Amino acid sequence: MLNLVESKSILKMKGSVFNDNENDRIAALYQLHILDTPPEEDFDDIAELAAHICDTPIATIAFEDNNRYWFKARYSINISESVKKDALCCGNIHKNEVYVIDDCQKDAKYADNIFVSGPTKIRFFAGIALVNDEGFLLGYLCVMDNKPRHLTEKQISGLKKLSRQVVNLLELRLQILQLKKTKEIARQNEDLMNSIFNNSIDAVIVTGGDGIITQWNPMAKKMFGFEPYEVIGKDLYKTIIPESDYLEFLDRMKNVEFNDPNAFSNKTIEVTAIKKDYSRFEIALGISPVLIKGERLFINFANDITDRLHAVDKLDKQKEFYEKILNALPTDIVVFDPEHHYLFVNPVAIKDETLRKFIIGKDDFEYAAFRQRSPETAQKRREQFLEVKRSGKEMRWEDTTLDPNGSPITSLRRLFPVLNENNELIMVIGFGIDITDRKVMEDTQNALFKQLSVQNTQLIDFCNIVSHNLRAPLVNMSMIVNFLEETNNPEEQNLMIANLRPVITNLHTTFNELVESIQIRQNLEITSERIKLKNCLQRTLVGLKMEIKSSGARIDYNFDDAPTVHFPSKYLYSIFHNLVSNALKYKSPKRSPEIQLKTTISDGNILLTVKDNGLGINLLKHKDNVFKIGKVFHRHPDAKGFGLFMTKTQVEAMDGRIWVESTPDEGSVFFIEFKHQ
Repeated sequence: MLNLVESKSILKMKGSVFNDNENDRIAALYQLHILDTPPEEDFDDIAELAAHICDTPIATIAFEDNNRYWFKARYSINISESVKKDALCCGNIHKNEVYVIDDCQKDAKYADNIFVSGPTKIRFFAGIALVNDEGFLLGYLCVMDNKPRHLTEKQISGLKKLSRQVVNLLELRLQILQLKKTKEIARQNEDLMNSIFNNSIDAVIVTGGDGIITQWNPMAKKMFGFEPYEVIGKDLYKTIIPESDYLEFLDRMKNVEFNDPNAFSNKTIEVTAIKKDYSRFEIALGISPVLIKGERLFINFANDITDRLHAVDKLDKQKEFYEKILNALPTDIVVFDPEHHYLFVNPVAIKDETLRKFIIGKDDFEYAAFRQRSPETAQKRREQFLEVKRSGKEMRWEDTTLDPNGSPITSLRRLFPVLNENNELIMVIGFGIDITDRKVMEDTQNALFKQLSVQNTQLIDFCNIVSHNLRAPLVNMSMIVNFLEETNNPEEQNLMIANLRPVITNLHTTFNELVESIQIRQNLEITSERIKLKNCLQRTLVGLKMEIKSSGARIDYNFDDAPTVHFPSKYLYSIFHNLVSNALKYKSPKRSPEIQLKTTISDGNILLTVKDNGLGINLLKHKDNVFKIGKVFHRHPDAKGFGLFMTKTQVEAMDGRIWVESTPDEGSVFFIEFKHQ
């Protein structure tokens, strides 16, 4: 049912055709608030007048609901409603026409109707529709008799006029209801405003456009100490503002007042006020200009903010105190709100004050865009923040970045969530500690430990190689010395000395190679550089020119995927020399040597492969000893077991990896992985 206040005029008759939208018709009827209401004298009078005009004993005013006719007024008939199918008028009355049945018993359509054949024994019926201005059928004005009769033109005209009076009465009734509703709402609003005015937690003071106080609520009395009669009729500013502050207050009020009433806006100013006992305190004075019945008024809301200002001042001092502490700490500290916006950043985190001010209230993506940096770091930090927010638990990790000089800086970082009593996230605090020096020390310690471990292994290998590779030369030297001591023949002595020289040379060479292999692990300061693989290989091939020519070897290479590596040049040349020379040295007697070198990239690392078609290695037999010092796999006069050991040592010294795949009499493929590329 529609609200009375929102209702519009809906009842004046016009046109000659009904509006057939049933839902809208029912809505229009309900809008009148007429159904099932008590009898009203005005409607009863019209029904009685209709009966007198038509000289009938019965008259009704009925309204058509969904499935019934409800009688608002009835004259000389005791029926409150009837179903629609039993009505004599249903579907037969047209707009602005009086529908007449002179004798219902003689009309085949109505002879069996319950009102005709039943106790009421209706013989005569006349009715006219009640229609609103939108053409909706609302109901009927009807007259009836228990005997046949005929209406005159005057009676029909009178019935039409009465039907219009019913519609007008409905219009008037609706307006009266609307007026009552409006008055009730106004009264309720007035009561509500009075209640708000008298029970407001703020002091409410109403002044005219000239600043004269017209109303003073109980909270104003409590706040300022004045009774209403003491202040009503006085200037507001002379009542609540200290005399020394008059000019400043009036100057600030200029920003509140407007000549154009439509330009009024609410303002709030903070001022010093005075009580009846002349004590001063701070208030927030909210000023709301209004127009009431063309009169310009100001509603002033005063709120004591003394405690708040003291609290704010205390908080500001505490904030300043804590910020001084946080800014003085040697760690970088940041604070985020629950949406990952920066609330605080100390100078260790961002040294540039302009950038520190810029980032407050923003997130890492906005900061990265401002600094024209990749959003990848911002995305990673967002994911870490969301994980802390989701889990409610702190997170720790190590983060490495580069300083302006390109040197790595390692920080130990921590995100710590701060939750309230409801376990809701208030903020997230981030800490960062520079542990670069500690990481350098740890790396140095790990390198030293690794070096000591390797040296221990090498010492054992050194002992083994000394006992193996140096024993025979020393025995030969001892035997030659014994021969020298036993002979006095100069020719024999010269022959012994001549035999002694190659033994000493071989011993010296073996010793130097052994010492060099051990020193590789001890050299922690060897520097890497960007090397072109092609140039290094060409240098190697020049050094092996005679061996390549005499063996008829074919050497192919393809370094297109990774043409350079970051590696010590001395080591890379040695690696190429050992692998290529071994492929030539251990060639198959059945075919000419073929050596293929190639580079590929995998997970940011460079993989070098060196493939040959030589004798190969029995990995089932030598699987764990391929790169062991002094290990040889084929009989060869120059085989000493240093080449692969040296290569492995050089690769692993730079945190690389080497392995081999091989099939006897088919060849070998050596794989070297260069990391950190």
